[in-house]
Amino acid sequence: MTVLEQLKKINWLRILLFYGIILVGTYFARKLPNVLNLILTRITDIPFTFNYNHGIVTLLTALLFYKFSGVKQEITLLGNHKIKSLLFPFILLLCYAGFGISNSNGIDKHIWALLICSFALVYNLMEEYAWRGYLIESLGNMHYVLKSLISGIFWAIWHLLIFNNFDQYGGFWIFLAFCIVFAFILTFAVRRTQSILVAATLHAFIIQTNMAAVICFVTFMLLLITWNKTFKRTT
Repeated sequence: MTVLEQLKKINWLRILLFYGIILVGTYFARKLPNVLNLILTRITDIPFTFNYNHGIVTLLTALLFYKFSGVKQEITLLGNHKIKSLLFPFILLLCYAGFGISNSNGIDKHIWALLICSFALVYNLMEEYAWRGYLIESLGNMHYVLKSLISGIFWAIWHLLIFNNFDQYGGFWIFLAFCIVFAFILTFAVRRTQSILVAATLHAFIIQTNMAAVICFVTFMLLLITWNKTFKRTT
């Protein structure tokens, strides 16, 4: 099947409606008070910068479209190998807690790393249900390259509603290229594992660019490459 034939088979109206609802919902969610911070300020005076508002929008939109749009959900939370999927967040938390993350809040760096990674992982789960979950599955049997390109572009443009600027990335176009490249990795991950948790953990491992991130990335790639292999003990 040619690329043009693949594109014609896709229900673009459904995808654009899905994306449009996320964009509009994100815009208004960002105008609302930060729900997570409102909850956390009742528990602690430690400042957490996470904003789950738009993550909740992407998650709810994905779940509603899975339920009512006719797209069969095959990419699930734990995917096709539950134990292996659970290894991903375990490795992430273990690596970062081991190395620690410095902070100015007077909290032990290892505990702080565990907290930050946990908050990031929960947020990324909400995002990935949309971008590597519903969006990827709504693209049907389209080629892996096209799925990665489309999800990467949609993902990057959505961030225009999230970030005030892209200076830390060197500008929006560099950020767009980064999203597309990273989308290839994340799409590859869900193709192998059928797991949202795996994609979310991969999304979260770049909390910092340090040795913990390098160890996580190498370990994750080895797990993905050997995902369907079974090792038999020889006697």
